[in-house]
Amino acid sequence: MSYGFQPEPSRQGFAVADAVDQLADIAKGKYTEITSIVAPASAVAGSKVDVTVKIKNIDSLFDHLVACLVIYDGTRFIDQVANIRSLQTHSFTGSFTMPSKSVTIYAYSYYPVGAEWILDDQAQKNVALAVVYKGTISKKELGYDSARATIPASNIPKDERGLVHIWGRNDMTTNQKMGIWWEVKDPGGIIRETYARWETVWTGPGKAQEFIGGRFNLDKVGTWKIAVQLFMNPDDQVVVDDYYGNLCAVILAVPESEFRGFAISEYDRR
Repeated sequence: MSYGFQPEPSRQGFAVADAVDQLADIAKGKYTEITSIVAPASAVAGSKVDVTVKIKNIDSLFDHLVACLVIYDGTRFIDQVANIRSLQTHSFTGSFTMPSKSVTIYAYSYYPVGAEWILDDQAQKNVALAVVYKGTISKKELGYDSARATIPASNIPKDERGLVHIWGRNDMTTNQKMGIWWEVKDPGGIIRETYARWETVWTGPGKAQEFIGGRFNLDKVGTWKIAVQLFMNPDDQVVVDDYYGNLCAVILAVPESEFRGFAISEYDRR
């Protein structure tokens, strides 16, 4: 369907640019009011963006045939007509694929006079291009006294002092500040360490940041658990990677033999 909005040589009306220039002159229409544009504030490039435009017939006496035209970046994606009853609201729906940039959605309502469609109301909403944050928990280690083992570690002697080391890698093409959170539980499910920290400055593309927790006693035999989350974007935190699993298996230390210092000094063969 074509309205006066669409620049066509054979039709009298006004072009897109003309309509945008006139938007400031339109607060509420003669018969309609665009009460809302329901759309996400941001979207990832290539994702489907669902849009609902709600238009109310503000005429208290009569029903009206109303057209709704919605565009983004010069592309029309809603072009619908509905008969809206007096003082009722109708929802016009459609969708588009998010481009690799932020866009503005423009919605217009029209009513007919003879063969012409008259622009009645307008509204707009911005949809920002969402940043996809990417990071990886690149390495996990458990220190215990003077030794280290890759998480999940095994055969850790009881009563060692544990120290968790986690590395987060920035997989973005820009500098990013990373944060970490982890929680360690003993075999009985008791929380033995909770650690959370944002790095002071930032980490460059492809680089990794090491986070080091505090010491805790590995004083129970059995399987210890750890939950880890790696974050980016401290103003609106995003989890970019996580790990939920075993920290280590703690075993009883093998006691030293009471004969450890014993040695044969002489052997008499008879």
